[in-house]
Amino acid sequence: MQLFCTFFIVVLAGCSSGSGDGRLVADPLEDVNRGIHEVNKALDRAVLRPAADVYDLATPTLFKHVFGNAVRHLTLPGVFVNYVLQGDAEEASATLGRFAVNTVYGAGGALDPATEFGLPAAPTDFGLTLASWGVEEGPYLELPLFGPSTARDTLGLLVDTALQPTTYVTGGVEITIASATVRALDTVDRRNRNKGLIDDVLYRSEDSYVSLRTAYIQNRRQRVSGGETNVDDLPDLFGEE
Repeated sequence: MQLFCTFFIVVLAGCSSGSGDGRLVADPLEDVNRGIHEVNKALDRAVLRPAADVYDLATPTLFKHVFGNAVRHLTLPGVFVNYVLQGDAEEASATLGRFAVNTVYGAGGALDPATEFGLPAAPTDFGLTLASWGVEEGPYLELPLFGPSTARDTLGLLVDTALQPTTYVTGGVEITIASATVRALDTVDRRNRNKGLIDDVLYRSEDSYVSLRTAYIQNRRQRVSGGETNVDDLPDLFGEE
């Protein structure tokens, strides 16, 4: 289950490029989105948050660090492809170098010497690739299990899934179970790493749907704009609509 996986890219202090009229995002399916949001929130409360708490208490810090490195290492081929598609030769080269260094000197990606060598992680995705091609974000969507998105980012999610090496792991029952276990553990690990942020949005805000939507759109627009922002256009994260 990958409930609210996209939270790892949401930063509450993040800003967006904003729109000239102050509009946040088109949300014609708000009633449907709110229903899905409540289901996702209930699943988080009943399953994912308790699992993340157990994981945090029962798992050694070293394992969590190594596991997180290894999973992020597996995303680098997709990151490389996206930078190529974006026409960013510098970041594509840096990503390829990061993958090579951590594969050879980082025990297959379990360690991260590349950062010390001046090749820090710089994640991107196909949603940002589409934005670089001029594709509009489209209406806001909340996806079952996956959480906040837009029409553009939903298409991006499908392509990024296709770019993941683990998507093509096949074999006997043991391999299938191992692959599913890694995916589930990755979800729990991300939930644990972003515990404070997720709990603030889902359980401490006046309207968790609006707070989640605002935080997500702010962050995505900031990433699309390369960090350029006009603070006068920013909506109040915890304010009323």
